[in-house]
Amino acid sequence: MKCMLSLLAALTILSGWSADFTLVRNNQPKASIVCGEDSSAPVKTAVANFNDTLNTITGTRLPVVPDGAEGNRIKLVVRKPESLHTADNFTIRFPDERTMEIEGTEHSVQWAFNHIIREFAKAEWVLPEECGLSYTPLKDLTVPTQTVEVKDVSWPLSRTLSVHHTWWMQNLRDGTKFSHELLTFAFPLSKYGKDNSWPEAMMPVLNGKKITALPNPERPRLFWQPCYSNPETAKIAVENILEYMKSHPDTLAVGLSVNDNQGYCECGECLKLDKEPRLCRSESYYTFVNRVAEELCKTYPNLPIKVGAYDRTYQPPSFKLHPNVLVRMTIDFNSCVSPKMLDYHKRIIAEWGSKASMLGVWDYSWGYPYPMPRLYAPYHLDMLKYLHEHNGRAYDAECWTNDAYEGPKHYLISKFLWNSDQDMKKLEEEWYVRCVGKKAAPYLKAYYKIWNDYFTGPAMKTPWGKSATGVYMAYNDVSCVYALQESDIQAADEAMKQVVALSETAQEQARAVILMRLWRHTYLRLRLLGAGIYDDKGSIHTPDAALKLLAILSKSAEYIREYEALSEILIGDKNLRHYYLSNYYIQEGGTPVGRKFDRNLDGHILAASKFADQPEVKERMQKIYADQRLPGSVRALCKLLISPESYRNHIPEGDAESGVTPAFSASSIRYFVKDDSPELVELSATEEFAASGKKSFQLELNSHNTVFRVTVPGLKPGKRYVLTFKAFIEKPSEEGYIQVWCPGRDAIYHESSRLIPFKLSGSVWQNCTVMSSALPSDKLFIRIYLRNFSKGDKVYLDDLKLMEIDDL
Repeated sequence: MKCMLSLLAALTILSGWSADFTLVRNNQPKASIVCGEDSSAPVKTAVANFNDTLNTITGTRLPVVPDGAEGNRIKLVVRKPESLHTADNFTIRFPDERTMEIEGTEHSVQWAFNHIIREFAKAEWVLPEECGLSYTPLKDLTVPTQTVEVKDVSWPLSRTLSVHHTWWMQNLRDGTKFSHELLTFAFPLSKYGKDNSWPEAMMPVLNGKKITALPNPERPRLFWQPCYSNPETAKIAVENILEYMKSHPDTLAVGLSVNDNQGYCECGECLKLDKEPRLCRSESYYTFVNRVAEELCKTYPNLPIKVGAYDRTYQPPSFKLHPNVLVRMTIDFNSCVSPKMLDYHKRIIAEWGSKASMLGVWDYSWGYPYPMPRLYAPYHLDMLKYLHEHNGRAYDAECWTNDAYEGPKHYLISKFLWNSDQDMKKLEEEWYVRCVGKKAAPYLKAYYKIWNDYFTGPAMKTPWGKSATGVYMAYNDVSCVYALQESDIQAADEAMKQVVALSETAQEQARAVILMRLWRHTYLRLRLLGAGIYDDKGSIHTPDAALKLLAILSKSAEYIREYEALSEILIGDKNLRHYYLSNYYIQEGGTPVGRKFDRNLDGHILAASKFADQPEVKERMQKIYADQRLPGSVRALCKLLISPESYRNHIPEGDAESGVTPAFSASSIRYFVKDDSPELVELSATEEFAASGKKSFQLELNSHNTVFRVTVPGLKPGKRYVLTFKAFIEKPSEEGYIQVWCPGRDAIYHESSRLIPFKLSGSVWQNCTVMSSALPSDKLFIRIYLRNFSKGDKVYLDDLKLMEIDDL
């Protein structure tokens, strides 16, 4: 059986001194730490972290000395890790009554210090903020003179979250970074790229010809793969990796993950191995991986070889992999809310578990891009447990959340990674009590339950929920708030108020204040996003809803002012200031500070304009236009939508009266079809139905997915434009809906889950209004997608108008 220490790790009592080893007595240090100037930076950091924590608990630090000292001393015996499997192991022993000896790697020395804090000071880091340490102040701190040996960590190869600050508190360690590493180890770009000396034997056949140079030398890791079926390719890779290991003797893992964007070899041998080459290349690729591993591990028997189950290599091959191969999958475990995706991920994990001795996962557990805490408990841990039972040994999370926003989420994950046999429900209950005290704990649990229940239920009905079938769910898609009810917001507010009211000690109150501050940040963001007003598809249906959205505009300056004031307080936390102000995280939405809400406010105006012909709505829009406190862009949009007829239309033939001119086209969205396949949609101008005039555009559909295109030239770069049009279907489609995208470039890829679906009611012309971003050029490429309609359906479009928004 494995010897594992939970928080306790694996406690082995051997012969030792009977007396306790004293670190602190009467708030005075009674031991020193031997740590010389030649110690590595991680070891020095571990000593400093321990001393800072000890000072918080006891009011004193232990002296750090370069060599032996009188009295009790902590001696550090730092060893080089022989393997990632043992890099976390540590031992605390007492060779004599004056000496505590900590033996471990430069990383696991920190785990030993953390063990002392947890087990003997009875303290725990429950939040990353400055007040995050839960402890009872101590005058004295002693450690029993019994040998403690910790080994067999549950996930030894890698345990990371995407932000580093809290790693040392929760025993996290980056052991196996994942990237497209083929040109780092196997075929070094530094060796072959400078003079294009790529070995002929390894080069692939693409488009019927064996290439001799990379498709795009400026992006060498894209658009091509080596010829994986050729044994010479594996031989070249082994020679290069052995050469790399000689010059990098401390390397504990190497990677063979494929290049990106496909480009797989089309030679006869590769196609013979890969029966479905358009969909799966696992047979040829993992044949190559096994050939490399078999030779490489003759010299380095403990070396993990990382590969990524990615795109065309996501499915396992028909054979088992070499025991040293670590296969890493990419999964957003929140997608498992969908029964279909749960079954899919479990099936893939089980299949891989039967083929590989070691599995890993890149977990897209994003928090902050989401407007409220995204929890998926306890199912998240259940899936990790399932993965661990099928040889899961490496975990890396792209979470972008390193404060208290998501409560116990990452705390529990880190505990699980250290020891997957712990009682996680008990740990969760203990976290709530440690965080805010026994009286307030039930209300904090209730607060996070609101968000857990929402993301595992109603949120899946929103446009965001449709992204569950992707590699990851659309993390910057605010449509995830559309199914929120006002009652959810009020329940969260009441729960957090109770947390603040019922926390008792100074520590509990400090943490409760932070949690309330983060909730208030969330509350303001939800208000600015119009949560509780839209239906779960992002639409409104009454003038009253339009007035509620416009009321947000009137209060937006007040909301934003408070939001920014709270941001200034948040960045005052010295533990998190660097993270909050990271330019990368601000740009990606991975921090609560630096957010802009202009586009969200514009969206409310567009939605409300559906009822601009109603006197009360029009009057409110006129007031917004006249309100000098609001951004000029918001006011300008209101002005346009109050009287669009007074603006120039940049699609003069958008009424179909001139027929289908070259500016308009339509085609089916098809995958894996021959270029000479017939079009599955017919575009024409018809007099059968019209919103105004005599004609409209008719799309006769013989494909479930169709796009209607309009290219509009002669526009002004830097300007924004509003598109309005009318759509009609004679009888409503059960599954069909429209989405609109107006990019400033003729792009192909877009995340359809981020586009609001527009349902047609049948027998009535319906208005649709969308807005472009500022144009990078003088053209706009309008895309109207017709999705999930039945074959034979006819959809009509009319009165397409494109208007430039004024500068105010």
